[in-house]
Amino acid sequence: MKKRILNAELATIVAKIRHGEMLFIADAGSGTTNKSLYPLSEDVEYLDLGVVTGSPSFQDVIETLVECGDFEGAIVTEDMLQQNPQDYHVVENLFDAKNIHVMHYIPEYYQMRDRCKAVVQTGDYSIHAQAILIAGYPSADIPMEWLKNGLKGEKS
Repeated sequence: MKKRILNAELATIVAKIRHGEMLFIADAGSGTTNKSLYPLSEDVEYLDLGVVTGSPSFQDVIETLVECGDFEGAIVTEDMLQQNPQDYHVVENLFDAKNIHVMHYIPEYYQMRDRCKAVVQTGDYSIHAQAILIAGYPSADIPMEWLKNGLKGEKS
């Protein structure tokens, strides 16, 4: 049976996301308030899906989003590879290796989070159970420099 997104707010976010935009899947421990070490930008939509400790899991959310939406790649932290190989393998099973970008956690990953269209927080308490999904469809690869810096300096 094909999965459907039942949460109306999440379904709306997925329907509105366009090629090259990003969606951050956060674990339950990701700070998002103005009291956080790296507060979430007010420009980024925030949706908390957490129900109880561990639910929904990172795996449940990322697999559903990739099945139901148009996502061509992911960005993870180098810490995920070392400290949470189980969830990294979930990401590997969803995307070609060339479409998985690995970056430093602090501050680069938080800077990318603030460029995302939305943050979707899960109930997952696993360490580094998070990823940034890159919206798109099979096409020419989106250069990582564009995602990190935008098209600044590019001539029209």
